[in-house]
Amino acid sequence: MSDRRLIEAAFPLERVSGDSVHEKNVRHGHISTLHIWPARRPLAASRAVVLATLLPDPGDEAGRREVVERMAGHEVEIRDRDGEVLDKVWRDGIFRWGRENGDELERFRGEIREAFSGRAPRVLDPFAGGGAIPLEALRLGCEVEAADLNPVAWFILRCTLHYPTLVAGKGLPLPGTRPAGAGSGEPGGEPPAAPTEERPGLWRSEETAEPKGFPDHLREWGYRVLDGARRELAARYPTGADFEPVRRKGRRRAGEPEEIPYERRPLRLLEPDGAGAVRAGLDRLNAEFEAEYLAEERKPRWVEKPTVAYLWARTAECAGCRAEMPLLKTRWLCRKPGKRVLLTMTPRE
Repeated sequence: MSDRRLIEAAFPLERVSGDSVHEKNVRHGHISTLHIWPARRPLAASRAVVLATLLPDPGDEAGRREVVERMAGHEVEIRDRDGEVLDKVWRDGIFRWGRENGDELERFRGEIREAFSGRAPRVLDPFAGGGAIPLEALRLGCEVEAADLNPVAWFILRCTLHYPTLVAGKGLPLPGTRPAGAGSGEPGGEPPAAPTEERPGLWRSEETAEPKGFPDHLREWGYRVLDGARRELAARYPTGADFEPVRRKGRRRAGEPEEIPYERRPLRLLEPDGAGAVRAGLDRLNAEFEAEYLAEERKPRWVEKPTVAYLWARTAECAGCRAEMPLLKTRWLCRKPGKRVLLTMTPRE
C-alpha cells in the first residue's frame, strides 16, 4: 500500500462544501437533531475527509480524477423545451444526505478493506464531540474508537455510535405503546393526543409482542421520557391562557383579512392534570364559543401560553429596605419592529 493518501493529492472541495451547506436544512433523520452540539461537523465533509484519508493515491491524474468523480458524482444540466439551461444538479455522489449512491458507497468500503490487506482499518477520534467523524468512519466499514471528556458529548456518542450497533438488524418487543390516535409528535406532524381520565398518560403498560427495530424503540422511549418530564416539570413551568386570535409565524399574506378588534382579558393560569397536560382546562375556557366561531382563526379565543424558560440573574440586597433586587443589564426581552416586550418587576409587600 502506498504511503501517499488521496487527500494529499486531490479532494472534491467544492462539491463537499455544497453538500455541507445542504445539511443545514435537514431536519429529519440527521444526528444534528439528536442533541445540540456547538462544534458539530457536517457529515458530508466528515465522510469525504475519512474516505480520502483512507484511500491510497492512485498515482496519476487520470486515476485521481476518476476516484474524485466517483466520490462527488457528476453534474447534470436541466434544460427546458427550448434547450435553455434552467439549473445544474449533481448526481450519483456519496455525500448528499439522503441521496447517497449506495452501490458506489459499498464499492468504496471494499476498496478500503483492500487497501488495508483485506481487513477493516481502525479509526481513532480522541476528541469526537458530536460524533460526525466516527459515525462516517463506521458507515465506511471501519472499526471505530471515539472518546470525549465532555459528558454531554459522551452521551451523544453512546446514542449515535454504541446503541445502534447493539440492536442493528434485531427486532425487540416494545415495553409499551402510544395509544391509537396519539399522533406522530414529529416536527410538522400532529402532536400527541392529550391524556384523558381513561388514559392518564401517553402510554399503556402492556407489552407489545410484535418485534420492532431500533428507530421504533428510540421514538417510543423518547415519548416515555417526554411523558415523565411533563409530569415532573408541570409545576415548575406553568401554562397560562391569553385571550387573543391564533397568531401564525411569518408575515401576513396579501389579501388576508385584518384581525378583528377585541377587548383584552386578564391572563388565566391553567391547572395541569396528572400527566402534566393542560388541554382540558383550555377546552373548558373555550366552551363558551361555538365550533364555527373557533374555526375562524382571526377571532379571539383562549390560546395556550406555556412557560418555556426562566430568566436567571444575580441579585443584590438593598441597604435601606433589605429588598432583593435582580441585577439586569436591560429589561427588554424583545425589541423587534412591531413587537416590543419589556420585563416589569413588582416589589413584594
